[in-house]
Amino acid sequence: EFYKGTYCGLCRAMGKCTGQCSRFALSYDMVFLALVRSGSANEKVSFGKTTCIAHPFHKRTYMESNSTLEYCSAAAAILNYHKIRDDLSDEKGLKRFRAACAFPFAAYGRKKALRRDLGELDLRIDQGLKRLAQVESAGTRSVDEPAALFGEILGDILSFGVEGHSARILRTLGVSVGKWIYIADALEDWAEDAKKGRYNPFILLYGKEKPDPSELDSIRIAMKNELLAAEGAFDLMDVEDPDVKHIIENILFLGLPSRARDIGAERKKKSRKEEDR
Repeated sequence: EFYKGTYCGLCRAMGKCTGQCSRFALSYDMVFLALVRSGSANEKVSFGKTTCIAHPFHKRTYMESNSTLEYCSAAAAILNYHKIRDDLSDEKGLKRFRAACAFPFAAYGRKKALRRDLGELDLRIDQGLKRLAQVESAGTRSVDEPAALFGEILGDILSFGVEGHSARILRTLGVSVGKWIYIADALEDWAEDAKKGRYNPFILLYGKEKPDPSELDSIRIAMKNELLAAEGAFDLMDVEDPDVKHIIENILFLGLPSRARDIGAERKKKSRKEEDR
């Protein structure tokens, strides 16, 4: 209930701070970042209940607006703008058409976000995504390099505006989780990227459309190492709210490892089916 309330609260904050259409940029990753920043700052939170457009007949619990939700709303709008702008440059066909349709709304959301004195964050995200695009367009045969660049972007978002020891902890956690997300997404999209001819470091490294069991195990070990780094950073945080601490622990210790196992199990299942044929 606490997590759902945070999700709904962030959704409401995005509508208020960066425009109703910016809600489409809401992701579970950003909810996690909001929980971590809130826990790091030990910000007191409160909840209410109300209906919304998606649930007009049943009241839903939501976290009431606070500085963390407002910051994450703005950060999500900025990140979404730069992603869509990159899609306009790099994609073709339907995906480019969708980006063109979404771009005016994304630009409006970013404009409102920048009113919160986030020009430096905007610059960092822009530069980070450009470096990542350069690495991917060059066909870099490395998982670590693009994953590290994406991790730096999340590290910037998570630690921006924070100082001292807390900033270092948040940055380390953000970088590690960002690298994990990049590796997990590349693993999950392996077959589809191979089919559509899109960049995927695993395709370039292994030269095939699916991993062998031994390769899959090594990838999962790399993902586990990133989680260990994130867990180590989280252990240094002094989170006073037991609900916030419990949710973050569940995500780091249970949710993300479970997703890694599910991705691996799906890959192994497909391999067995193809062998049976």
